[in-house]
Amino acid sequence: MELKDNKASVKLQALILIGGRSKRMGQDKSLLDYHGKPQWQYLVTLLEKHVEKVYISIRDKKQDIKYPDTITDEIAGLGPFGAILTALKMYPDKAFLVLATDLPFVDEKLIEKLVSSRDSRKNATALQGITKDYPEPLLCIWEPAAFPTLQKFFKKEIYKPIQVLKDMPIHTIYVDNHFLQNINTIEEYHRIKEELRD
Repeated sequence: MELKDNKASVKLQALILIGGRSKRMGQDKSLLDYHGKPQWQYLVTLLEKHVEKVYISIRDKKQDIKYPDTITDEIAGLGPFGAILTALKMYPDKAFLVLATDLPFVDEKLIEKLVSSRDSRKNATALQGITKDYPEPLLCIWEPAAFPTLQKFFKKEIYKPIQVLKDMPIHTIYVDNHFLQNINTIEEYHRIKEELRD
């Protein structure tokens, strides 16, 4: 498959994060329907034309997901940090566009913007809301060069992807905050579903 980012020698994969326990939501966020299908399926369709391969990140083998390409967290309980660390360790010659399922306003144009703006010379390419003080680590391209920094934080027992991004050279793309809204409760889900319907 010919990728849009021909300048990058490292092929781009996608990693959809569905391993969270969704305690505040009370149900699996990846199964919520914003666009006529479960969110994880919507994201697979959205991403597959922009990357070499789409993987689903799961926390353990008990997760019942009908998808052929999954990556199981090597160490349980580390959340998104563990998912990113595991993917880069398993595929050291690949870059990963990491995407959480609780960002319902992610669309085709936003993914195109992220992929076309990728700077593979940096350790990551991240989107950041125009009024935010920090980039979004779960809508971000993580390059193989990010792995040593992830390992460093793992050894320090600091499992926050945002801290990793702040500690290494990244390329930042500023976007409207609207695109980076995430949902955590059933009330937010119903409100945002109405917004998307309008």
